[in-house]
Amino acid sequence: MSRASSRPFGAAAICLRNNQIMRKYSYLYIIAGAAMMTGILLYMTALKIPPRPEIDNAAINEITKQTALCWQIPRQLDQMTFAYRFVVIDREGKLVYASDENLPGTVPSAIRQGFLPMDVTVGTSVVGKALVETFPNDLIAQEQAKLSHAAAAAFILLCMLAAAILFVLYRMVMKPFERLKTFAHKISTGKFDEPLPMDRNNIFGLFTQSFDIMRASLLEAHQKKLLAQRAQKELIAALNHDIKTPVTSIRLTSELLQAVNTDPAVAEKLKLIEMKADQIDRLMNDMLRGALEELEELTVSVASEDSGVLRALFQTADNLSKIRLGDIPSCLVEIDVARMEQVIDNIITNSYKYAATEIDVDFAICKEVLRVDIHDYGKGVRPDEVELICVKFYRGENAKASQKEGEGLGLYIAKQIMEKMGGGLEAFNRDHGFGVRLWIRISR
Repeated sequence: MSRASSRPFGAAAICLRNNQIMRKYSYLYIIAGAAMMTGILLYMTALKIPPRPEIDNAAINEITKQTALCWQIPRQLDQMTFAYRFVVIDREGKLVYASDENLPGTVPSAIRQGFLPMDVTVGTSVVGKALVETFPNDLIAQEQAKLSHAAAAAFILLCMLAAAILFVLYRMVMKPFERLKTFAHKISTGKFDEPLPMDRNNIFGLFTQSFDIMRASLLEAHQKKLLAQRAQKELIAALNHDIKTPVTSIRLTSELLQAVNTDPAVAEKLKLIEMKADQIDRLMNDMLRGALEELEELTVSVASEDSGVLRALFQTADNLSKIRLGDIPSCLVEIDVARMEQVIDNIITNSYKYAATEIDVDFAICKEVLRVDIHDYGKGVRPDEVELICVKFYRGENAKASQKEGEGLGLYIAKQIMEKMGGGLEAFNRDHGFGVRLWIRISR
């Protein structure tokens, strides 16, 4: 079965799995709802105030009667037993008697606590009030404690349910979207080869699979683009080889004709032909170097060479006889002579093109490397461009203003070659000019 034809079945399977997941989690919601209703019922049950016990009117009347009889000597009431606790307060609001401690001492406070007020009559006159506790405070305290415990239990239960629901929502919704966010960031940075993780409990299965299909399509398009770019570079390399062959023939024929010709006018024209052939050859070399670098075919074959070979390479690159070489320490260096010649030629060519001054080259051994300082006396580059001068295709403002030909590849290629030989390249401004420092690895 082809990949395209298998997708509908995969989508149907994911939809079926999603339905199963939703059914499983629906049970959780039903249980959570039932538990919530249980908590609410528990709370509402606790809110119910128990009915007051039936009042014993005879006992209350007995309290009133005995209080009236003992009004002159209230302490006599201590010798009697009553069904309820009570306090006696006279008409002026003074406490006359209390059957127990911790009872209210005023009429308003007693009434607020649920005491039943009864008039105390001696003869025909009301001398005070007997306030009877028909609903004890300890029973109220018990009901309040019961209510608070039920409320706390209901609150804890609701908090646990909320935490469980939030956890499920995080696992089912937030976490998959966090993965999608991370996945989108990777796609934006060009990481197409990492598939999107699939979770069996992910309710967005079909949605997630669509993103992964998009990733696969982008990866396929990116690979095709790379193949097309590589084919383009290979075509450039092939054309370069085909063009260099007739150019070489033109240059050799021009050199031969100059050797046998005696007419100065003709010799000048032949010299011009040779110079143009050399210019075409250099331009094709630049184009080939860029193509090979993109193809990662800029091979380097490092071997141990005597440091004296560097003198010959600088002399070969010194077309204008402006290089002043310092003493070269005698040692063995790890270089590819052909690539080292390319590096030196690029640096010297840039200096001649933009500075056109004398060039000093100094050498020094620093631990396990040979340091080569190449510096001219031109204007250099702007300070904010120093770090960019070795970036591919970058040309400084001074180079653009000079209207000199160039693609911004010379120092970039030179730095790549030096790093592949185990060394390095650094460009910097000096007090009077511009400098390039090479680090060449010394053989152990």
